[in-house]
Amino acid sequence: MDHLIAIKQYIQAMLESSEYHLVIVEGPPGLGKTTTVQTSLEAVGISWANLSAYSTPLNLYNFLAQNFAETILIDDTAGIFNDQTSMAILKAATWSRAGGKRIVQWGSTSGRATVPEFEFTGKFVVICNSFPNTADGEAIKSRGFVWQLEITATEAKSLLLMAAKNNVKFPNGKVAVEVARFLCARLTDSNVGVINFRMLGKGYDLAKTHPQTWQRLLEHMLPAQKVNPLKLVVDLSRRGIKVKEQAVLFEKKTSLKVRSFYKYRKEAGL
Repeated sequence: MDHLIAIKQYIQAMLESSEYHLVIVEGPPGLGKTTTVQTSLEAVGISWANLSAYSTPLNLYNFLAQNFAETILIDDTAGIFNDQTSMAILKAATWSRAGGKRIVQWGSTSGRATVPEFEFTGKFVVICNSFPNTADGEAIKSRGFVWQLEITATEAKSLLLMAAKNNVKFPNGKVAVEVARFLCARLTDSNVGVINFRMLGKGYDLAKTHPQTWQRLLEHMLPAQKVNPLKLVVDLSRRGIKVKEQAVLFEKKTSLKVRSFYKYRKEAGL
């Protein structure tokens, strides 16, 4: 299912639900999660309040108290999911007590809360690379809808080429497409989280300012491609060089021991 459609439908279900008050969108960085969520919210006519990039438990509590009836957008807010107090606040704000009210209380004597307690009637949309699989994390997930933005290398390539044609973001479309094709040639399922829209933007800026060397500069920023040892053994066998020389090249390219070279030769039937 198209990610935009799915997230929009989750948000609609959350807004209409009297029991579930949360949507979590997880996925690799740099592939448009924030844009997709904001577009989905706009599509259903919902405004939102952004939690700041860094939030202490007290800041979270006061922010929710001040925006108790709003849809709260939490977008990769540093530290919030690793703090037990913050997670406890989120649990209280997403689950109704007896009587159907979501009451959030500040029980600590440290810090100055704006109010000792309040009823939260709003909703949450959380955007993150990964939501914690802790007991608190699972408890919060169970109180809402979770969409995992899983993108294959094939999908990512299509998205990169599509993004390169955005004339507003990339006025020089020819350069943008050239950079996108360069990245697509190096994109695999294992590096989707790194070769993304942000990398396309960096490559575009490098290509504009250093048209002769941008490929080398951009290549240096990319993760080293993992060598398939079995495929390498087969390729080396076709070069017509001695087996001992093949073993040396195999060890150099894979950092594996020579015994692994012979194991893969056997597996390849060589």
